[in-house]
Amino acid sequence: MKDMQLKINFLLGLVITALVQAVEKKADCPESCICEIRPWFTPRSVYMEAPTVDCNNLGLFNFPDRLPPDTQVLLLQTNNIAKIEHSVDFPVNLTGLDLSQNNLSSVTSINLRKIPQLLSMYLEENKLTELPEECLSGFHNLQELYINHNLLSVIAPGAFVGLHNLLRLHLNSNGLQMINRKWFEATPNLEILMIGENPIIRIEEMNFEPLINLRSLVLAGINLTEIPDNAFVGLDNLESISFYDNRFVKVPHIALQKATNLKFLDLNKNPINRIRRGDFSNMLHLKELGINNMPELISIDSLAVDNLPDLRKIEATNNPRLSYIHPNAFYRLPKLESLMLNSNALSALYRSTIESLPNLKEVSIHSNPIRCDCVIRWINMNKTNIRFMEPESLFCVDPPEFQGQNVRHIHFREMMEICLPLIAPESFPSTLDLKTGSHISLHCRATAEPEPEIYWITPSGDKLLPNTISNKYYIHSEGTLDISDVTQKESGLYTCIATNLVGADLKSVMIKVDGSFPQDSNGSLDIK
Repeated sequence: MKDMQLKINFLLGLVITALVQAVEKKADCPESCICEIRPWFTPRSVYMEAPTVDCNNLGLFNFPDRLPPDTQVLLLQTNNIAKIEHSVDFPVNLTGLDLSQNNLSSVTSINLRKIPQLLSMYLEENKLTELPEECLSGFHNLQELYINHNLLSVIAPGAFVGLHNLLRLHLNSNGLQMINRKWFEATPNLEILMIGENPIIRIEEMNFEPLINLRSLVLAGINLTEIPDNAFVGLDNLESISFYDNRFVKVPHIALQKATNLKFLDLNKNPINRIRRGDFSNMLHLKELGINNMPELISIDSLAVDNLPDLRKIEATNNPRLSYIHPNAFYRLPKLESLMLNSNALSALYRSTIESLPNLKEVSIHSNPIRCDCVIRWINMNKTNIRFMEPESLFCVDPPEFQGQNVRHIHFREMMEICLPLIAPESFPSTLDLKTGSHISLHCRATAEPEPEIYWITPSGDKLLPNTISNKYYIHSEGTLDISDVTQKESGLYTCIATNLVGADLKSVMIKVDGSFPQDSNGSLDIK
């Protein structure tokens, strides 16, 4: 009986001790905040169960006076904190700090020099305008720094001194006009750099050279029109580049080829009008290529994508003017498995294009204005094991007898083996008004079986064949007409003609220079 009483007293003691500890722990927790153990991943993706203090969205104007001494993660997102006083005593084991969506206007007013174990710091959506010299030098162990969506316009050359262990740096959506290579001399271990959506004037040669361990670079939405040939020299570990939403009119192929280990390339939403021969070639480790949402893209030319031995996926979708893919556009791509071409202006896809891809498993050409004739008849010949994505959205728009029918429901014997050329209506406009001294490229492409030959007729009646060179005109092999240094003499009607043994198609453009054009000698041209 006495032993039983001792056991009861012992258990009561344990309960009382636990209650006291719970009360003490609760007393340490700032008012209205939540203090609990939560899952947390380090910047190296190591899972932890971290003592967390959650003071998010409380309308706080001041930093909490007191924190539990074992706090590892402190969340202060969406408050009104404008300054952190010197007197704040941070927990010695604090590894994660989120101060995003506050009113911080200066890094010097944050006074965070007493957190030696900090790994991750979030300062997004504040009002920071500059990063002075060595302003973060006390964070020797910092691995993640997020300063995106601020008002940064100035970063001192030595702003990141002391951040030798930094792995991720997010500077996107600020007011930066230049990128200084000296920023990165203090961050040789950086692996991810996001600096998109800044009004960057230009990228300089060797801009990123100190970043020898960089794996991912995001340069999205910064209005780039070109990039230096040596911009990526020295970045031997670079695997991913995003140029999303810039202003490139042609592929910066020389610079890209110098990123020798590139695996993922995003060129989506750029006004590139042609993917030219050699634009994507000899990139030996590239796995995925994105050329989607390009408002000006008209054609993918012969050998445009060539000798990419590790390429697995091409996405070229939602390009409203993409009407032509050359039969030999994709060459020496032995591992390509996925070809996404939906939601373009394609009337056909050549059989030889598909047959040149020995490992192709799926193709997407739905939501295109498919012309159900000779070029596309291979789809229903049951000679391929390729899977067509969303076949229920694959419809004919021509010829009239097949209009509106599903392409896969038409027997290939109902389609002609040969057919007239068709010049895509999206190739070029019917009228153009140019300025004296300007240059213009008119892209004429046509599909047919047999493949058509293309030539141009000038306003003076001259016939221009492919590879014709003069002081004013040049005809590319695919059918593009370049007119250089335009004057009044070059105004008038230009006609592209595509012809094969079945017949011909033509499309014309009236070019005005400075708003007008001369009549011909017979007065037969009378357009006002």
